[in-house]
Amino acid sequence: MIARRHWISALILLLAFFLRVAWLGIKPAHFDEGVNGWFVDQITNQGYYHYDPTNFHGPLHFYVLFLAQTLFGRSIWVLRMPIVLLSTGCVGLTLAFRRYFDDRVCQIAALAMAVSPGMVFYGRYAIHETWMLFFLMLIAWGLAGLWRFGERRYLWVTALGITGTILTKETYVIHLVTFFLAWACLSAYERISPSAPWESGTRKFTWRDVVPVVAVCMGLILFFYTGGFLDWTALPGLWETFGTWIHTGVDKKSGHEKEWYYWMQLLGRYEWPGGLGLFAGAWMLWPRTPRFARYLAIYGLGALIAYSIVPYKTPWCIISLVWPFYFIFALAVLRLGELIDRWTIGVGAGVILLASFGLTWKLNYRDYTDDSEPYVYVQTMTDVNELLTPLDRLVKRNPLNYQIRGNIILPERYPFAWLLADYPQINYWDADQLPETLDADFLLVDSAEVEKVEPLLRLEYYKLPMRIRGNSDNAATLYLYPPTFGDFVPPGTPKFVPGSKEGPEEKDTPAEKKEEPAEKETK
Repeated sequence: MIARRHWISALILLLAFFLRVAWLGIKPAHFDEGVNGWFVDQITNQGYYHYDPTNFHGPLHFYVLFLAQTLFGRSIWVLRMPIVLLSTGCVGLTLAFRRYFDDRVCQIAALAMAVSPGMVFYGRYAIHETWMLFFLMLIAWGLAGLWRFGERRYLWVTALGITGTILTKETYVIHLVTFFLAWACLSAYERISPSAPWESGTRKFTWRDVVPVVAVCMGLILFFYTGGFLDWTALPGLWETFGTWIHTGVDKKSGHEKEWYYWMQLLGRYEWPGGLGLFAGAWMLWPRTPRFARYLAIYGLGALIAYSIVPYKTPWCIISLVWPFYFIFALAVLRLGELIDRWTIGVGAGVILLASFGLTWKLNYRDYTDDSEPYVYVQTMTDVNELLTPLDRLVKRNPLNYQIRGNIILPERYPFAWLLADYPQINYWDADQLPETLDADFLLVDSAEVEKVEPLLRLEYYKLPMRIRGNSDNAATLYLYPPTFGDFVPPGTPKFVPGSKEGPEEKDTPAEKKEEPAEKETK
């Protein structure tokens, strides 16, 4: 029986990892991934991360990405792999709750997380939210251990979980307050409707044991927020950030405002086990229901309400909200199996999980840039590959092609600032401050600025429309110089022909660079 339990858990973990790592590079770098990658490059350049209180994200994620990129190089796989491993680890942590739940409860909850569309989709992104999920689960696991066993190791786990949320994202305040209020609500409700007996352990550590825990956690916070003690001027940002954060969250000027029922829409569209777990949470009001499950249901509902009140909403936050309801879903499945019929309820739960798997497969491997999908939010479109793929092939053909010249005239530089950072001759310009000579191997121009840019061009180019980012009108035009990119452009591609054929002197044209690459410096 024990061997069977381990095999089932191992298969769930294997499935979780496969769904997160398969075809990991198929999706272009998201806008936020480009920003995060650029921050990592700044750590490489200056030796530490300067915390910006207006960025709304803690420094831990950037240092982890910096370590990965330093060890394994710059690529989208390297940038995303830490989160792939962490997201798989969250599934493993769900299984570790077997100290407080039946093995079957943890396995059903872990399977729901393994195949969740949101957990998989954002477990393949190099963004912060999976860190928040992991540390929130760690806090819950540690609190339950303190409550049940009272041992010192659970104090360490809880404290490190809290520290991790502080190092990850300013929304930690919402969750920490909700953890406390959930305990207060539970204590009050227990007087009205007692839960099932829960064996509570006595405290097995002294207050002297608390000192090293606090010291280590404070040291970690100071270390990361001061750039490894190299940038103490950034430390006040730890509390200054909340002024900007509150204004951004409630002022309705960010463009990310949603209605209060937004999270319910996402649950109904994608997260069926979690959504059913939310409604099954009403069962926790009944007498003699599992006490820790009751606590998780109260905490999960409280966090969901808090996030619903705040107008600023981005879909990846769903993974920090839905996880407690996986346990409630699993408990409900087993309880209904006892009350009705185990096979009937088992098949029904299996169909729900299989449907969740189908949504995950469709979203992550087919519709990953379809912005009609709410989870596909401000995602970079595959159109960018019309530039990135030829550049990659040119570099593989001859590393000197890293010296290709490019001019990018866009209102936002990301994710190109990270994607093209290995090309030193690529420049970014504001439309109001253009250089005298714009001709280059390629140009990427905001469509609103085309009429301003084209009169300044003196060479012929292939001209391709490009949609850079979903959920926006962020359209651009790509100009590719034929002698450089002619091998990669389909026949019949429209060309831009300047009004005047009098071009610059030959030494200034990109063509010479391609004809005589040996005279150029290597990267």
